[in-house]
Amino acid sequence: MEIKPFTAVLPSTTGLTKLENNDSNWNATDQRVQPGAGYYWYELTHNGIHQWRLIASQPEQLSITTMLPGGINTVLYSKQPVIEMLIDDWVGHFPKTVEFTDPQQVTHRLWQITEDAVNDDITEAMATTTPRKTWLTTTTTPLVMLVADSEWTKFKTQPQVPEHLIQILSE
Repeated sequence: MEIKPFTAVLPSTTGLTKLENNDSNWNATDQRVQPGAGYYWYELTHNGIHQWRLIASQPEQLSITTMLPGGINTVLYSKQPVIEMLIDDWVGHFPKTVEFTDPQQVTHRLWQITEDAVNDDITEAMATTTPRKTWLTTTTTPLVMLVADSEWTKFKTQPQVPEHLIQILSE
């Protein structure tokens, strides 16, 4: 899978308040550019159940597929122990960049991976990963969210990813 680190646009303090209250009146002061390029670990927690995802950039011309509607494509892949190992080894190493609980009582947390060596390990580990095509429908986007099958099945109904949670900085 062809992915790479990216520079993200994340919610500011006022943006987080709007996400917590499901306020769709979004403006430029509700977002900020996160310094540096990196991948992002994304944890969703609902009713004590946690799901982990990896957010990355991919070539815009690449046609990828999705399970969720919206700006961030969600791609399922077979369990990759390397990714779970990288999450276990590195999530606590980086400070959280975003944390909030939405009106549906889903807690969203993002960690930016800021070390080049770790980003390189993720790029290399994901290069040989093939999405599960039987689950997918076609669309294109420069931002992709990767979820292992075992993580995806943790929730009977997948939590909604807020529209303004994370975006790729247009270059």
